[in-house]
Amino acid sequence: MQIERALRPIRILFIGFQDQDNLGLRYLMAAANAAGHETEIATFSTDPGVLVARVRAFNPDLIGLSLIFQFMTRSFAEVVAEIRAAGIRAHVTLGGHYPSFDPKAVLRAIPGADSIVRFEGEATLLDLADRLGQGLEWRDVPGLAARLLDGEVKCISMRHQIEPLDALPWPVRDDIPYEEADRPTASILASRGCPWDCSFCSIRPFYEAQGGSLRRMRKPADVVAEMRHLYHDRGVTMFLFQDDDFLATGSRARNWAGEIADLIAASDIGGRVAWKMSCRSDEVRPDILARLKAGGLTHVYMGVESGDEVGLGNMNKMLKPDRHLGAGRMLRAEGLSFDFGFMLMDPWSDLRQVRANVDFLDAFVGDGWSVLGFCRMLPYAGTPVWDRLTKEGRLLGTEAEPDYAFLDPKLDRFYAWHLETFHTRNFTTRGLSHILRTIIFESRLHVGEMAWMTPVEVATVQYIAAQANRTATGILRAAIDYVEKTPLNETAVSFGYLAELTQREKAEEARLTAQLAAFWGDPARQARRRGRSRKLPDAGFAGGWTHRGGSWETRGEGVR
Repeated sequence: MQIERALRPIRILFIGFQDQDNLGLRYLMAAANAAGHETEIATFSTDPGVLVARVRAFNPDLIGLSLIFQFMTRSFAEVVAEIRAAGIRAHVTLGGHYPSFDPKAVLRAIPGADSIVRFEGEATLLDLADRLGQGLEWRDVPGLAARLLDGEVKCISMRHQIEPLDALPWPVRDDIPYEEADRPTASILASRGCPWDCSFCSIRPFYEAQGGSLRRMRKPADVVAEMRHLYHDRGVTMFLFQDDDFLATGSRARNWAGEIADLIAASDIGGRVAWKMSCRSDEVRPDILARLKAGGLTHVYMGVESGDEVGLGNMNKMLKPDRHLGAGRMLRAEGLSFDFGFMLMDPWSDLRQVRANVDFLDAFVGDGWSVLGFCRMLPYAGTPVWDRLTKEGRLLGTEAEPDYAFLDPKLDRFYAWHLETFHTRNFTTRGLSHILRTIIFESRLHVGEMAWMTPVEVATVQYIAAQANRTATGILRAAIDYVEKTPLNETAVSFGYLAELTQREKAEEARLTAQLAAFWGDPARQARRRGRSRKLPDAGFAGGWTHRGGSWETRGEGVR
């Protein structure tokens, strides 16, 4: 992709969530800047007045909204409606996975929007901006879904994916206050795409839609050059590789990842930066782990998803639970911290499968090396799960907030209890899982001056995590046993035995959280850490785990 200067540059305001830097928007900004356009970025707010004021102040010709979370469609519609009610006539476009897969539904839900930039957006956005700047017809731009003059929506022909990725300028980061962070942490992207075809995931369909390679990789030297720039010019010492699967495509990917690690180790940031990657458990191997660790790898996120063979089959994961357990042993042997995604239930689960998953969690992290978290599978647009539930007539809810009922009504009751019991623990930044993730990560930092905990302190953190994990699995087992043997019409969530289990879990969470607060807040310990905050942590790699949440479930709403 070659970026040419626009004949008539315009102003573009990008709006979206900015957790973990939102590299999607920032790559678009970089491409627009390279073409000569003037850009700004604003954080999405559910208070439309805030964004209306920002739009008026910047007076953009084009507004681009990043609709990352499907369930947020209504909130985006409200903001766009207020922008239009304020008399703002700028072109409004949206992008993201959900708008790309179901553009007509999104434009129906957001009548104030003009178009959708579908799938990979840099080339399409530049083409759209060029047409708008010159006053030319834009409704035939390839890669766009356009609202026509009669109100109908037309999906224009697909644009081919960008090759090579190194042709894209680095994402714009000038406005991100890395220097103010407790531990300056930046997200970085070294590749795009994933070859795996997991049934719950929309990543492969997203990149597959435009044709070409299922995974494209940047040159290792360019990746490390960006990291060196962020270290020297912005003080960044931690990096979250947001690649969907850092080790996907076998030996090719291992050699590529190893070269990145080798270049880091040989450079002036070797021994000074730490980084996190995501991968599948069957891609974890001792030789590549040792090589990556030498280059600063500190943390691994694994898409485990299920510990039951039937559940893994439902997810099309194409591996066995033993591979997960083996990967955990290898990561322990290298002293690396890890997190993992886990879906306790999927649309075809039964109580036997849920019990097997609980047993697996005990075997996998009962020792407290990692904190266990869990949710249920959600049917996102563009995924095989969405298609299968639709064909089975089981897809419930709305287009923006899809839902389903389990095949066994007892599992619906168990799920309602599970959400009531573990919502705060699993899905909030004040919850025990979030706090433990960050402290566990801190306990296993091994890079240079970042390593600060003593072996006794590391063991203490692991012991607290083990208590948290064992309590959760014990409570889950007790609830499964009760739901299984009790008639449905006698199984209550808000009172009786299940409510008692909920209170036991919450009491233990409160006790362990207090222990962690005392541990973390110790003045002598914080002095050794050289951090800025003695509060319970909300930094490091805690936000880097690849939980594709963001539904009413993770907000704790709609409990049945």
